[in-house]
Amino acid sequence: FQVGSYAKSMLESKDFTTSKKLESVDLIKLKVGDLGLNNPTTDQIYKKIQELGLEICPAEVGPQYRLQYTDQPMGEYLYIGMKQIAGSGGRPSVFRLERSGGGLWLDYIWTRPDDRWRPDSTFLFRLRK
Repeated sequence: FQVGSYAKSMLESKDFTTSKKLESVDLIKLKVGDLGLNNPTTDQIYKKIQELGLEICPAEVGPQYRLQYTDQPMGEYLYIGMKQIAGSGGRPSVFRLERSGGGLWLDYIWTRPDDRWRPDSTFLFRLRK
C-alpha cells in the first residue's frame, strides 16, 4: 500500500505512539448519519460515540488496519476515529484509509474539533473494553 507524505509525517510525530504489549481491539465501522446527529462537528461525534459505549481508537489502529483491510471497496474513504495528531504542517489530522485507482492508501484528513462531517462519512471506532 501507499503512504501519503502528510500521513508519514504523522507516523513520525512524537504524538504517535504504539502499545508496548500486543492487544486485540474490537472495531466498529459507522457512518456519521447512523449517529442521529445533524451536521455534527468532530467533537460532537466523539461525544456521541462515548454515549453509545464506544471509544476513539489508538492512533496505531490506522496503519495496522491498513495492513489488514486489503479488500477495501473501490472509492471508500474510512476515517480513523482517534485523537488528532499534527503532521509536518502542524494541522491536527486523523488517518484516512482509501482505495482508489492508485491502490490502497494510508493517508490523512485535517480534522479540527469544530470541523463538520457529512452523513455519509464513515469512521472506525473501538468497542469499549
